[in-house]
Amino acid sequence: MEESTFASEKRNATRLLQIRRAGENAQDLINQILVFGRRDYARHRAVNVRDLITETVSLLEALLAPGLQLVIRDGPDLATVRGAYAHLQQVILNICRNAAQAMDDVGRIEIETDVIEIKTARSLNHEKLTPGHYVRIAVIDNGRGMSKATLSRVFEPFFTTRLAGSGLGLATAREIIREHQGAMHIQSEPGVGTRFETWLPSCSSPPPASSETLGTLPFGSGETVLVIDEDIERLLRDEEILAALGYEPVGFTHVADAFAACRATPERFDAIVVGHPEPAGPTWDLIATLQAVAPRQPIIVAMASSSDMDADALINIGISEIVGLPLTSSTIASALARCLKVPAPAARA
Repeated sequence: MEESTFASEKRNATRLLQIRRAGENAQDLINQILVFGRRDYARHRAVNVRDLITETVSLLEALLAPGLQLVIRDGPDLATVRGAYAHLQQVILNICRNAAQAMDDVGRIEIETDVIEIKTARSLNHEKLTPGHYVRIAVIDNGRGMSKATLSRVFEPFFTTRLAGSGLGLATAREIIREHQGAMHIQSEPGVGTRFETWLPSCSSPPPASSETLGTLPFGSGETVLVIDEDIERLLRDEEILAALGYEPVGFTHVADAFAACRATPERFDAIVVGHPEPAGPTWDLIATLQAVAPRQPIIVAMASSSDMDADALINIGISEIVGLPLTSSTIASALARCLKVPAPAARA
């Protein structure tokens, strides 16, 4: 009787464990479906691809099995794309995990980066590229490879050749790259391995300053700067300049959104930069509202010329600094340094 009771309890425990594992697997699948189906329009910004890969590799080294070797081929220092950092990182993670599974967690994964100019339209095996400059990120493995039939379906949601797979990793990666106006290309041969290429439009970074200029500029230490400019291209360029100077820019093209961000967390921002303000009345109202919702933050106004508005009047209503448009590294670095009391760079020996 005791043995029968013990056996019954053991069977129940085993069943409970199986139910729990099934529930965990179902939850994991649901999470992947939500990621695949969700359109998360995160704000895009300039992303240095070398930095992106370096950070992603540090995550992969902790996630992948010890039998896998990661090899990173040095790419151009200034290879830059515009996108959502976390989403692009997810793409690389998904592709590398797929490569690891193709090698049964034993083998070699290489990641290489280059910048390529496409002068005429080019057809890839899964997308098409229009003329322009692109950053190409390639992940190469020496795994089992794929047949032509598998290759034709590799991006289909829920298609997988693994019993434990969900079939959403590569489908999600493709959707993310499409949202970034990019494309994908795969070369694979059974028994040899796979080369998985991600093509993303290259974006121009701020004009590099000379080594002498960089050495004399006061740099920030991660202070958060709110930037307002209705022109999206100018806003993105200004954000790149601020990021290169060591600040964390948060840009808005709509004044109402900037006000809402200030009201929600007034202490989030260390300074505010207003680019290309409207003439007279609207500018006074804008600045007055900013001072009301963020009274402790210095406000810097950028103007195309001194004739745009009365500079003395701006100073009288509490503007901390006035700089020229377009922003340059030297002018905005100096203005922020004065407002935030950033220490001057140490003199070189």
